[in-house]
Amino acid sequence: MNFPLLETNRLLLREITMDDRFAIFKNYSDPDVANWFFEKHITQIEQAEQIIGAFRKNAEDGKGYTWAILLKESRELIGTCGYENFVVGDRGEIGFDLAKVHWGKGYMLEALGEIITYGFDVLKVSTVCAHTYSHNSRARRVLEKLGFRVEAIDMDSHSYVLSPSDWACV
Repeated sequence: MNFPLLETNRLLLREITMDDRFAIFKNYSDPDVANWFFEKHITQIEQAEQIIGAFRKNAEDGKGYTWAILLKESRELIGTCGYENFVVGDRGEIGFDLAKVHWGKGYMLEALGEIITYGFDVLKVSTVCAHTYSHNSRARRVLEKLGFRVEAIDMDSHSYVLSPSDWACV
């Protein structure tokens, strides 16, 4: 299957390539971005290349899709979003990140809305789930605006779930 190209009003979502390594490095070397999903931010361009390689391998193996999020007008890569794990007919787990300078502009709502629709319509996932630290109020707010419901709360994390019927109501 060819990697899906998705488009919204302001964004292009496309396959991540090694040409994106500097933008990925810039995002993932920022502790305010990376520390939400890595033990610590990355410090070398080779780490960005390894991450891109892992994203690409997951897509090749049919285990996940991670899209580069680009501003349509400038083609600037501002973040990533995707399905880290999905099984056709079962759950699909999403993950996402956005460069700090672009926080609060609604870009992630737009990007996630597109991949959620893709997950239900094309990947045929039965539910979409997401996990985030309990103190990550920004991510939690994005998920809740998209119609996700809290499924479980651990000591320091929230697990969310979105069904097709919840999505149809958004």
